Amino acid sequence: MHKLFASLILSALALPLAAQDGNKVQVFGGYQFLHVGSFDGDGDSAANTSGWTESTTFKLYKRLGITADFSVNYRSEAISNSVLSSTPAPAQIRIYTYTFGPTATLYSHGGVNLFAHGLFGGAHMRPTGCVIFSGSPDECGSGGYTGFTAMLGGGVDVKSSPRLAFRAAQFDWVRLPYQFASMVSTSQSNFRLSTGVVFRF
Repeated sequence: MHKLFASLILSALALPLAAQDGNKVQVFGGYQFLHVGSFDGDGDSAANTSGWTESTTFKLYKRLGITADFSVNYRSEAISNSVLSSTPAPAQIRIYTYTFGPTATLYSHGGVNLFAHGLFGGAHMRPTGCVIFSGSPDECGSGGYTGFTAMLGGGVDVKSSPRLAFRAAQFDWVRLPYQFASMVSTSQSNFRLSTGVVFRF
């Protein structure tokens, strides 16, 4: 509920800016691939997940805006672990992110728009680790973990009409919370790739 409330407040504050003239708001939606390089902080577990992402950017100036980004990634499969049971059992992971931050236009010419952003907020991961990743039963659970997340990256949009563009690619390095807080010093190799459609208002 607090995530929705924060989103509504941000939208309400930015809408007057968007109403000043046309093309002040960009709404992006599409497919997202997220590689989680380390799920437990030891670097011995990784996962490739798929999902969707949605972001809304409110332009404050010609080349600077504020972005709200939300995404969901997931993976499910049946897996056997001799320590627990020889019978395949379902293993699942869900990763939710909600981040906000500045977006800058680096290059814009001939219908091609190159941008960069820094997004900061939170992530909720459920479960926080399982046999689907490392095969260790002590890392399996049905609970969840919530913590700070950050995304640094950018992408390229190709305009097809005054109101529509195609996001050819967006790449971000992603910092996700670890299952075990004592291991936060371990480097992360998380990244996401996104592509989809951009609507301009």
